[in-house]
Amino acid sequence: MPVIIVLFVVWLLSFFFPVENLAVSSTSPWWTLFTYSFVHSYFLHLLVNSFVFWTYYRVMRKSDVYYLIPSCILIPAISGYLSAKSVPTCGFSSVISVMMGYYLSGCSRKIFVKALCLILFSYVFTGLFSKGVNTLIHVYSFSFSYITSVIYRKLCCLLQR
Repeated sequence: MPVIIVLFVVWLLSFFFPVENLAVSSTSPWWTLFTYSFVHSYFLHLLVNSFVFWTYYRVMRKSDVYYLIPSCILIPAISGYLSAKSVPTCGFSSVISVMMGYYLSGCSRKIFVKALCLILFSYVFTGLFSKGVNTLIHVYSFSFSYITSVIYRKLCCLLQR
């Protein structure tokens, strides 16, 4: 999968080049809003993000790419801007949060409640036990994606009638 290959290549480049300059913070240049997703602070971070992305991608690869691709670019950029802190933020999990929001917007109520509880638990767990995690960026990405996905799906249903 090309996205995961790019993530691993950028991680490998971090041994030779200062890729931390690509991370987003309150003092970083505007273009880091689009590059921070490709930088990972350590290998386990990269592995977890790659596995979760691959899992969602397998389920959603036949989804509506006209909504999903622009959303995976724009929503993490907006979330990065709104949650930027003095400590740089990096990682692909904001893109994964967008995918989760889109996926849950099409689920039944029973699955939605269970999945939302699991997502909230993961945000609280990582926020409490992983030092330096910008939990707010995940919450923004998921929330914006869920809201825009619901609107998008309703508009598509109206236009198909």
